[in-house]
Amino acid sequence: MGSVWCSISSVGLLINFLLLVFPLTLAEEPKVIRDCKSDLTCHADRMKSFMNFSTDPCDNFYEYACGNHRQHKLYQYSRMNYFGDSAYILDDMARELLDRMDLAESLNVSRELRIAQRFYNTCLEADLHPFSAADPNYLNLIRSIGGFPAVDGAAWNASNFNWVNMSAHLSNYGARGLIHEEISSSTRKKPYLSLAELGFDYIGQAENSNQKNSTRVRKQNQKIMRTYLRSFNLTGNRISQVIDGVLEFWRDVEGTIIDKNIYDLSENFDISSYFKIAWNLDEGEMSHNTNFEKLDKVCARHPEAVANYLAMQLLYAFDANLQDIKYQKDYCAATMRSSMWPLFKKLFLADTFSDKKSLELSEIVQEVRSSWRKLVEKVDWLDSDTRQKALLEESSFPTLIGSREYTLLTDRLVQEILHMEVTDGNYAATNMNLLRLKVDIHRFSTRLSTERSSDTRTQEGMFSMNTNLTIFPGNLHPPAYHHSWPHSLKFGTLGFFIGQQLSNILIWQWQHLDLVFKDHNECLANTFSKHLKPKFDRQLSTLFDTGGLRQAFEAYRSHRKQILEHPEQEMPGLDLLPEQLFFLGFTQMSCYEHNTEWGRRKKFKVLSALSNSEDFIQAFNCPVESGMRPAEKTCHLW
Repeated sequence: MGSVWCSISSVGLLINFLLLVFPLTLAEEPKVIRDCKSDLTCHADRMKSFMNFSTDPCDNFYEYACGNHRQHKLYQYSRMNYFGDSAYILDDMARELLDRMDLAESLNVSRELRIAQRFYNTCLEADLHPFSAADPNYLNLIRSIGGFPAVDGAAWNASNFNWVNMSAHLSNYGARGLIHEEISSSTRKKPYLSLAELGFDYIGQAENSNQKNSTRVRKQNQKIMRTYLRSFNLTGNRISQVIDGVLEFWRDVEGTIIDKNIYDLSENFDISSYFKIAWNLDEGEMSHNTNFEKLDKVCARHPEAVANYLAMQLLYAFDANLQDIKYQKDYCAATMRSSMWPLFKKLFLADTFSDKKSLELSEIVQEVRSSWRKLVEKVDWLDSDTRQKALLEESSFPTLIGSREYTLLTDRLVQEILHMEVTDGNYAATNMNLLRLKVDIHRFSTRLSTERSSDTRTQEGMFSMNTNLTIFPGNLHPPAYHHSWPHSLKFGTLGFFIGQQLSNILIWQWQHLDLVFKDHNECLANTFSKHLKPKFDRQLSTLFDTGGLRQAFEAYRSHRKQILEHPEQEMPGLDLLPEQLFFLGFTQMSCYEHNTEWGRRKKFKVLSALSNSEDFIQAFNCPVESGMRPAEKTCHLW
């Protein structure tokens, strides 16, 4: 099942069109780039503003396409997560939809929209920077679910503390306790429970599991804990004692539990209270692993440290983590939209989706699917039986655009917002209620969708489909798609997403070919890492990026042959051939802040895919031993 901190386990069975927003213009404060409507000059100007024309595209195409991106101010409030910078334009759209009471009334969701408005206003009026960790609302909650010995001292009673129960309570607010829950089609209505990774931030958790003594990770975790503990006016010595206790607990866990991914069932450890607190289920005999018994013994040796750690994890979930107060407006919009996503999906669907757009999307999907089939029919590493099974499997996937069943599910989820209580003038209390709502919606949607057919399983920001390809119209915005763009740009962006995830769905079913895939990834890593960054993660190159890019390009070629009587549209001011524009669009979807871990990984994944694309090399006529063509030979499956 892979690392337990990653909540997306069904990666091989999903179509997920991530919405990536164009970066913001350079200004004193970040400004959201508005919709250019059908003005190609406006879209072209945006694309040009990110480019560094002094860089030869054959030397470093990422620098050429995104070199000026670092001069644009990004939203700084958000912690890095799996989706990176993918939701910003949805946040801006949600902010605009707040004023559409007319639309809400026509859809019978006006009460829900008023709740969203009240939360947004309460959030804007709050003092979120710096974070008020000592707010009585947060402290009272912590005391009610397990306590905070660092703050309460002798008043805290270890005999009343239960790490399972406190972890369950944390999960109700989206906070990371010591238990990670995961639900899939096999576990149905109840989650599979396993051990959570230790640590606070996303990258820290990943590295903490691989580099136990990493100085950078240790310092980052210590900084977070020290910031919260200072809010309670503890002495420096006391703060050091608390942090040392937490770190000692972590070391004991890592030394006692060598392999967290053990899935043998245990009948000797009672986990039923977790299901009761988190899922309101009386039956607790659901699958969990034997490591809980080991963890229970470790927690018994460090009860005070465990309670302190869990208390600070809850504070971390409530913390807006703003680098500056000027980002508060963006944070409030993001928090509102991501927590009340069914409401804003419904409003947006009614406001923007059209039959014309649906028809074009269907055409793009079918072109990419057709190119995938042609490529599968030609490759020599597939045996005949596997080839036929793959083709049969692909042909069975329906394409759902604006799925009716998904719409029905969304309608039901919107009603959950009515349970949200907003306390005007009290952001902490409202914040707690909102995070609880977000978790409830996620759990409710997961449980409800598993009761329906497999093609309606959903969660915020993604759609996980077992047997179909789904395009949800709310994700169809720049830089992934715009109806006015030239076809080459649409196929380089949206077409790539389709091809990438189609490869994702089917390659995972070819596990007996793992040696072929291993050799391919090794070839990609060797070719690229030797030329640019030998010490960089060798696992960055994936089958899905290279495969998706090839499929999308072949689909564009096929599409061009069918519409030869119509000249390809150009982007004004961009002196690029259609094939070159294809790769520019693909790359600019990944213009991230380079100083983030996510940004660095994205950059090198893109460069790896391009430097091994014969289509890219021909489009820009890159010579051998140039930056983007380090060797004569390229590595590709297709």
